[in-house]
Amino acid sequence: MDFDAEEVTAYLHQHIPVTRAMQIQVLPEAKDILKLSARLAPNLNHQETAFGGSIASLGILAGWTFIHLRLRADGHRYKIVIQKSEMEFLRPIESDFLGECPFPDDQLWEQFYSGLQRKGRARIELQSHVTLHGEVAAVINGTFVAKRLESS
Repeated sequence: MDFDAEEVTAYLHQHIPVTRAMQIQVLPEAKDILKLSARLAPNLNHQETAFGGSIASLGILAGWTFIHLRLRADGHRYKIVIQKSEMEFLRPIESDFLGECPFPDDQLWEQFYSGLQRKGRARIELQSHVTLHGEVAAVINGTFVAKRLESS
């Protein structure tokens, strides 16, 4: 997957305004994983740790951004939404943090993509992690739905 991290960050900030408020940045391409970063300061709760909603948002956005980047390469337009998510908080986050979506195995992606091409709509389950200093602080399991939009 080839992308310009600054361009994708600008896209997120324009189309999903909360990403700007959360100071989310897309990190340069890494092997087999999509990474987003978030600053702690705009995501604080009353305990001086990251707000749970911000942690959940970052994990969901990591999965959403992965799908967006993979699908934009084929030239079609898609609507991508989170249908269901489940989150487990493992430890408090007390500094800047990362959202990481490991790339799904090729078979899972091909099943999703071929279904999307055949039916115009498909679901995929992704697991993202929110990490702090390389340790997993939260796990997000999300079911995403993509729908191909008619060309205009």
